[in-house]
Amino acid sequence: MYYIVEKQDQLDKLEATKKAFIQLIVTNPLFHPKLVRPSLVYYNNGEKGYILTIHHSESFSLDIDSINLFLSKHKTIYLIDKKYHAYHLSVANAVDLNLVALDSNNEVKEYNCDTQFHRSFYQNKSDLVNVDYIIPISKHYEKCECFYDQIKYLMGLELDTSFDNLILDAYHYVEHSGIGVIEEHVKSLYNIPNSAGVISNSIAYSYYNLYNLTGRPTNSFKGINFLAIPKEGDYRKQFVPTNDYFVEFDFDSYHLRLIAKLVGIELSNSESMHKMLASQYFNKPANEITDEEYKQAKVITFRQLYGGVEPQYSHIEFLSCMSSYTNQEYKKYKAQSSYVLPTGRILKKHSTITKHKLFNYILQNLETKTNVEKILKIKEYLKDKKTKLILITYDAFLFDFSVQDGKEALIEIKDILQQGEFPVKHTHGINYSFS
Repeated sequence: MYYIVEKQDQLDKLEATKKAFIQLIVTNPLFHPKLVRPSLVYYNNGEKGYILTIHHSESFSLDIDSINLFLSKHKTIYLIDKKYHAYHLSVANAVDLNLVALDSNNEVKEYNCDTQFHRSFYQNKSDLVNVDYIIPISKHYEKCECFYDQIKYLMGLELDTSFDNLILDAYHYVEHSGIGVIEEHVKSLYNIPNSAGVISNSIAYSYYNLYNLTGRPTNSFKGINFLAIPKEGDYRKQFVPTNDYFVEFDFDSYHLRLIAKLVGIELSNSESMHKMLASQYFNKPANEITDEEYKQAKVITFRQLYGGVEPQYSHIEFLSCMSSYTNQEYKKYKAQSSYVLPTGRILKKHSTITKHKLFNYILQNLETKTNVEKILKIKEYLKDKKTKLILITYDAFLFDFSVQDGKEALIEIKDILQQGEFPVKHTHGINYSFS
């Protein structure tokens, strides 16, 4: 069969195999996936590569539902960036090879297979929403064949992918809704051209990078670091709700409470971790801690977290247990070729990973695991409501709240977030500066 499959009778002749690799080609890969159309799908069954056409200047078009049906007949579909593909394809049976690479190699490589044709178009025509629509199919095929040859060694190396599917689902849900913005102001502040592929109809779209060794997502897209929007100036005022209010729930002493879970110390929602530690640092009741002592205590605490427990504080139970846990887990890590983080992510032994770095990898990974569990519960609760979860910044959840859902929706969201003894405080406003 010729490598271009553009009619249904041609697709019907392709037989589903146990496993195959696909790569989605959209009309502009430099734009957010929400703001482009699917153009082609590269498909390789292990014997030959094909291009399944959806929307391209050189071909007829297959119905995307037919392609989804065909892919669903495979036991396993391998791809790079399952979250990205999920914007346009139904890929429930897919394994994300970026996550396999992390487990296998402690890193995700960049595979540069762009042809000269691609490089020229992306350099000179990057603002065209249909740039890949006009690049010849033969060039897309050449690029994808190169790509497949470089990553096929990872196929079959996956271990337990159950949490991979959860994290991909969770963060796809968060970023899919986008965040309301005052478009012209955001473009001016961030020097974003009109066709940058990040803002459309006064909605900005973030994109979570899940391929970090600790499992902790980052989120920077087209010059906007959505996890570190400056609090000074007018930056946050330009992010506005599409419903009625922004409501942000912020976890209290999130890392300290996660550590308490790790080391087996029981806490209550009413107990302030920072005040509890401050009272032990300064040897006085928690209710007598001054604002200045509270600030000093936070500095002391984070020094213990990231540099190890100092001798003068080793008598404090929380820190003593943390130190013992750190030593215990590092011994496990050193005694074996790989270490399993809370999400199931595999951490290979590496000479640069000290015991304190390992502890912080564990902590950040547990944070992600806990966040994902809460995101998916919120997704289920909000499925028939107008309120949307639109941004996660490690220890804070931002909602675009609709008053139609009533006060009880906020109460239920708060209850979900606080499950597991993780108290939250909240603030609200008509923009992200909460003014």
